[in-house]
Amino acid sequence: MKILLLGDASNYHATLASALSAKGHDVTLASDGSRWMNTRRDIDLTRRPGKIGGAILYARMSTVLAQRMKGFDVVQLASPGFVQLQPARLEKILRRLKRDNDSIYLTALGTDSAYVRNLTGPAPALAYSEWQIGHSRTPWSLDARSEADQWLAPELQRYTDAVYSSIDGAVSALYEYHRVIEAEYAALPLAYGGIPIDFSILPASHPHTFDDKIRILYACHRGREQEKGADILLPLLQRLQREFPGRIELQSPANMPFADFVKELAAADIVCDQLYSYTPATTALMAMATGAVPISGGEDEFYKFIGEPDQATRPIINLTPGDTEAAYSQLRNIVSDTARLQAMSAAAPDFVRRHNSANVVADRFISFWKA
Repeated sequence: MKILLLGDASNYHATLASALSAKGHDVTLASDGSRWMNTRRDIDLTRRPGKIGGAILYARMSTVLAQRMKGFDVVQLASPGFVQLQPARLEKILRRLKRDNDSIYLTALGTDSAYVRNLTGPAPALAYSEWQIGHSRTPWSLDARSEADQWLAPELQRYTDAVYSSIDGAVSALYEYHRVIEAEYAALPLAYGGIPIDFSILPASHPHTFDDKIRILYACHRGREQEKGADILLPLLQRLQREFPGRIELQSPANMPFADFVKELAAADIVCDQLYSYTPATTALMAMATGAVPISGGEDEFYKFIGEPDQATRPIINLTPGDTEAAYSQLRNIVSDTARLQAMSAAAPDFVRRHNSANVVADRFISFWKA
């Protein structure tokens, strides 16, 4: 098949592109390289700053790049906001893509208006999220930096609904996005893809003893601490470091290019990802692939959803939001239990191979496209 992957986030489409190419498909990846992550792409869609930057990008996509984005069997969009343009311009590009290609699908791999609308509404698809715990909005949701009002702006909601109504189907990257799409767009063809992990670019997994020193990598994206619950997690890790002097080594590098982050994983025993997730996302899965234990999402619903109900195969430190002292008690008990950490570490790489190796995820996309 001739495939266009349009847009990217956290290296998702770049990893998928490599796996699809290895299977003999003709794949073109057009993106902005996940911005500061600077991931690979065939067509660069980086936007320059300001309104003039948007005008230049739109002009490029409407002229010379339009010729390079036609004649594909499949166009797979990385979320409704597949490039950094206003909804009106995105909608024009989408109409042209539908005219010039055989089919259009969406990869649900990030926040969009439908996601925020559902999870801040009266009947959220999830019991908790970064936006709401139960029926109470989180501090992040109420913070101006959350951009909740922008996500819920009528123009953006209308555009998002227009995207979902015009595509041929969607593939979810996470359980969370899958459940929201089911709730918001029940008639839309939908498949679970998962997040593809390329083991070949990661440090080889190795035994983690956890006997002498535990190296914890605080891996949250700077500027998104409240959104990810890292503003709560970091003080807990610092408290842990004070309680276990000499045993806990905490590393907290700022936002890094993707290649540099991969190198940081080699020395980590535990990787602190996020608090409000139901499931492990890219950072956590990459950590697990190397044998590190992530602090991330690992709810019962997720394990059942992917067919892993056995408690023995659960290699994720899952902290329930809303009770800081309970979360600290969980962390304290886990770092004190060397045998448990070793078992989680040993189980982690195979868990990722079964459910999230790039080859497995690529096969899910292909099966969905051919269905």
